[in-house]
Amino acid sequence: MKSKQTMAYQSLLTRQKEIAWTREERPYLKRIERLECLKKMLTEHEEAFMEALKKDLGKSAVESYASELAILFNEIDYVKSNLKKWLKPNQSYHIGIGGLGKSSLSYQPYGSVLIISPWNYPLQLTLMPLIGAIAAGNSCFIKPSEFAPAVSSMFSELIPKYFDAELITVVEGDSSVAEELLELDWDFIFFTGSKKVGKKIYQAAAERQVPVVLELGGKNPCIVEPTGLTKETIRQIAWGKFLNAGQTCIAPDTVYVHESIYPQFLDQLKKQIEMFYGASPKNSSDYSRIIHQKHLNQLLRYLKDGLVVYGGTFEEEQLYLAPTILTDIQKGSSIMKEEIFGPILPVIPYSSIESLTNKLLMQPVPLVTYVFSKNKASIKNIEQQLRSGAFSVNQVIRHAAHSSVPFGGVKESGVGNYHGFAGLQAFSYQKVYYEQKNARSLPQQYPPYQISQLKRLKKWRKWLF
Repeated sequence: MKSKQTMAYQSLLTRQKEIAWTREERPYLKRIERLECLKKMLTEHEEAFMEALKKDLGKSAVESYASELAILFNEIDYVKSNLKKWLKPNQSYHIGIGGLGKSSLSYQPYGSVLIISPWNYPLQLTLMPLIGAIAAGNSCFIKPSEFAPAVSSMFSELIPKYFDAELITVVEGDSSVAEELLELDWDFIFFTGSKKVGKKIYQAAAERQVPVVLELGGKNPCIVEPTGLTKETIRQIAWGKFLNAGQTCIAPDTVYVHESIYPQFLDQLKKQIEMFYGASPKNSSDYSRIIHQKHLNQLLRYLKDGLVVYGGTFEEEQLYLAPTILTDIQKGSSIMKEEIFGPILPVIPYSSIESLTNKLLMQPVPLVTYVFSKNKASIKNIEQQLRSGAFSVNQVIRHAAHSSVPFGGVKESGVGNYHGFAGLQAFSYQKVYYEQKNARSLPQQYPPYQISQLKRLKKWRKWLF
């Protein structure tokens, strides 16, 4: 039997569908107003959001603004400046024996959307899909992560002040609340999180034939060729790996370094970490914390899968784990099979790019493959050999911050993509409107048919419809 709360959600969800499906008189302007309202909420409570991120993840103000708020502001501005063009129906005409036909293709809102967001970037990864959903004309339920309680509480407090519940509703709670929500009759589900939970959501959605976007994770390989070893390469990899204490779905998971530059890479990487965070990173205001004790315990187990050549220190009370470099990884160990999602960086030497790509082909498809090299032929070869949601050369993470670039995974790393125009497409279905002008038909169109018609049919097939 459904609880009273679930029945209340279902009633509100039904009302959300009605609003989304009602043809708006001026859809573009209303959606722009909602996007401006969302930006106003962020602007007016910018400091409070940064403080909430500090409480949940130990993020510095600079990191919080750069990796969460700035990306959202840029996305809202980009969508606003392009939405009118995107919403314009794509028209075409067709001339055939039956006369002139006109077709129009437009993006229509699904209706009521459920957004389930993660804890690692709790602000950005909740509101980024919301921007696409609003732009497409949907109403939304948001289920933020219970593991980022400060940000979740702010959503629960602020969104009702800026939006009617029939447009956006926030539901707080643990996994049991999420499971309860999944039993409702959604028109679309957007999930960001682990593969394990994503699989359950996919199965629940399939029961009701609900379309989904799943943004999952993966063991993103980072390949450093001999020509790619520079100071900037080291900076990029260290920054991308240890940003948010490694709790980033597109962080370099494991670095594969050519054996000829392996000692140099390790030496430079150690120095770069100290340049970023000092000799004692736990005292650095720029270094984040692990989200909760259970995740810290899992990361500590990974330390046993290889040789710690840098870092490895931790303090459970502070949920602190130092930036760590791991070498001599044990064959078949957990760290080589599971997404690390923390500040532990395995560094593995390789002898030939052919043997490395063959090895990586045997692993699940990652969100992104990183390559640092100046050898264009080699870069092209690697790109052609490996599958991933993105292929990034001589940089990490930044590709995911561009509104004009779709973001998403493939197979194990996700289903579908979003950001910018891709976000509008993700939260819409394409509706075809077809009208026949000056309609007329030939008697031969209708049964009974004559076999003698077949020759003429083949000759004039391009103009039949």
